[in-house]
Amino acid sequence: MPKHYDDIESEDLYEMALQWASQGFYDKAIELIKKSIELNPNFIGAYIDLAHYYAKKHRYNDAFHVLKKASKIDTQFHRLNYLMAKYAYKSGDYVAASKYIDRAIELSAEKLYIKAKAIIDKK
Repeated sequence: MPKHYDDIESEDLYEMALQWASQGFYDKAIELIKKSIELNPNFIGAYIDLAHYYAKKHRYNDAFHVLKKASKIDTQFHRLNYLMAKYAYKSGDYVAASKYIDRAIELSAEKLYIKAKAIIDKK
């Protein structure tokens, strides 16, 4: 099957996942987004949402590792580093949180990132 069909199916699965999540069915959303990523491994938005749904279930370590995979696809996307810092912090890994917030600031010194660094540094 041509590649663009995979992309279309990936987007369809992603949209269904968003619907499930909007109704609070995070397990179903996670399942569909994983399938979406299998079909389109470069779909950064799907990784971000997958991490978000893991976090909704307090699975912060899973959220962190999903974003780590995404950060290998787009090494310059500073928001991924910020989110990895956020989820590392929530899971109690302050060393990783500090590392990734520093990397986010290095890529883009946004006020939000600088405020987050101050919170992380207090730990």
